[in-house]
Amino acid sequence: MLTPDHFDSQSAELLRSGRPVLAGISGGRDSMALLSLLSGMPGCNLVACHVNHQLRPEAEEEEMFVLRYAASLGIPCVRERVNVRSMAHTRGIAIEEAAREARQASFLKWAAGYPGALVALAHHRNDQQETALLHLCRGASGIHGMFPVSTWANGLTVVRPMLDFSREDITSYLEHRHIPWREDSSNQSAEYTRNALRHEIIPKLNALFQRDTSLPFSRACHLENQIRTALSQALDSMNLTDPQGRLFLPKINLLPAELRQCAVHDYLRRQHIPDLTEDAVLRVMDILNTDGPSRTSLPGGKLAVRKEKRLLVTDTPRPVNKAEQPPADTTGGI
Repeated sequence: MLTPDHFDSQSAELLRSGRPVLAGISGGRDSMALLSLLSGMPGCNLVACHVNHQLRPEAEEEEMFVLRYAASLGIPCVRERVNVRSMAHTRGIAIEEAAREARQASFLKWAAGYPGALVALAHHRNDQQETALLHLCRGASGIHGMFPVSTWANGLTVVRPMLDFSREDITSYLEHRHIPWREDSSNQSAEYTRNALRHEIIPKLNALFQRDTSLPFSRACHLENQIRTALSQALDSMNLTDPQGRLFLPKINLLPAELRQCAVHDYLRRQHIPDLTEDAVLRVMDILNTDGPSRTSLPGGKLAVRKEKRLLVTDTPRPVNKAEQPPADTTGGI
């Protein structure tokens, strides 16, 4: 039976540190298991956090379900309502991306009231497999997934203590403890790529190899994460950045080609470029050459720029809307 003792050591240390733990609780199976496990963990200063995305008719009931269940455990609960569909339309982004941004903004808002807070999320081994497949098929370099401990672009520390647990482990835990949960109807929708992987592709992989393929994917991700961490530490020791954190190109260009590309990839990853692909890294490699272009676009509305022998990442300039331009300066009048 699952217990907090089964969490990875890095996550467990942070969760027991006494810092406020803002746990993302949707009311679904995985997050309800997280809530139960953390509520019984000594030293865990737990706060249940719920974002109502207002995307489904049952969202209101799920919000109240989380609020009531947290109260039954004596756990404080904070909540936020966001019209994600409207946000996606206004921003011109996908609903999934808007929902992710809404959640991260909500956690940042809550963290302001809990100094030193970290975020706990309920991703598990099967989520890790889906993430790794998504990264691989979208052109990422290597097979990698989520880290047990990471940092969002907004600066919040995020822990995922359940990455070694399978979906079956979690279901058995909830059933044994008679813990209720709510099924998210959107998880059955074929509209989302992740759902297609979960319901169509991965079951075929399991049947083909006659085993739970999430386990080898989890091991591969763990090894890749170790390699990336070690590489980042080695690159740090080379002092490749200036005091402002920009890559110093005279040093970068002295590196062997393979290590130079690793340094650029590591830098872009630390800049929290979303959906970072091999193609994007190679485009940035091209602008290191002073005879070529000095900038290239990146995912997430970012821009890589070569300037004054440095490589830096900035926001893509917003297109000028003539209707928003200020009137011409008429100082002196007519």
